[in-house]
Amino acid sequence: MSNVLLLGLLIVIGAIVGGGTNIIAIRMLFRPYNAIYVGSLRLPFTPGLIPKRREEIADKLGKTVEDHLLTPEGIQKQVKEGLLLSEMEQRLTDAIEDLLKEEQTLDEWLEMHLDKRDQMKRVREVVEKSLETRILAWIHEYEHRPFNEWVPQSWQHDLTERIPGLSNKILKRAEEYLSSEEGTEQIEKMVAGFFESKGSFTGLMGKMAHRLSLASIVTKELIYFLQKDETERLLTELLENEWEIALAKPPSAFIASEKIEEHIKIFSEGIVEHTPIVGEWGKPLNTWSDKYQTIISDTILPTVMTTASLILSRYLKSLIKKIGIKDIVTAEINAFPLAKLEEMLIMIAKRELKLIATLGAVIGGIVGLFQGIIVLFFI
Repeated sequence: MSNVLLLGLLIVIGAIVGGGTNIIAIRMLFRPYNAIYVGSLRLPFTPGLIPKRREEIADKLGKTVEDHLLTPEGIQKQVKEGLLLSEMEQRLTDAIEDLLKEEQTLDEWLEMHLDKRDQMKRVREVVEKSLETRILAWIHEYEHRPFNEWVPQSWQHDLTERIPGLSNKILKRAEEYLSSEEGTEQIEKMVAGFFESKGSFTGLMGKMAHRLSLASIVTKELIYFLQKDETERLLTELLENEWEIALAKPPSAFIASEKIEEHIKIFSEGIVEHTPIVGEWGKPLNTWSDKYQTIISDTILPTVMTTASLILSRYLKSLIKKIGIKDIVTAEINAFPLAKLEEMLIMIAKRELKLIATLGAVIGGIVGLFQGIIVLFFI
């Protein structure tokens, strides 16, 4: 055999050994998938490295993902800087706009989409009953106690201070009424009726009184009486006395107990009927929702999203721990088919693995070249 042929053969053998060794080493990362036994002895390097250390690798990888890759800080940063919240807000806005255009009532919409029947009707009944119960409880607590025991003293004093002004207003209004055409006409009717009720002679006197404008005289005297300071003082004293008497009485003196529950029920229903949204959701959505669309879109929804972001930021770390990212990753890796994992990794690193095999062949060829030189020139 010629020296050149021997040298070439050694280079080829070295390349084959070097490249083949690398290929076998790469394959031994996965193969064989299970241990191989000869009798009771397990063959060395079986199973492959990854199958053999699979559980340990899965546990370490899960811990790495939870502690260093999928961190609360990283998620918070992505939530704040990314489009997640803005996209969620836009989707909610669009959904609310579509909902507010519905021709159905809120109960009908919930029944159609969520299979919930009469939900809003029940909510309204609960609100009415709760309001009715609270008002009745308050009334039963105070209905037999005099007003002056539980009405704040400042209120009592303030209302007492207003009585003189009230007396003045009453007298002024009475004077205005007597000075008006309606008041004059009413006085004339009263004077005429008085004389007519006393017989024919007195009726004749009434006609004479009409000609003498007795009603005008009576009106002037009444107005004069109303303008006197003494009249205002008497009326003020009368009102103050009545006010003191009223304060000394309990509410039950003014309200019949047997009618309280009936009136409170009607009162509660009336309040709820005029309460925004609650009193309207028995009507089709598109007939009443327009006036709330702006406040929902501009105020309520941004507030909800801001609150959701704060809650997410505050509890994200504990949430990740409770979800158990490490356990999920570990379980998924342990359950993932080894053949599929091998195929996936080889496909991803196909170019690099080829370069490793090629590098092994090159190194083996170089080693073969040096071996050939040693054999040819030194042996």
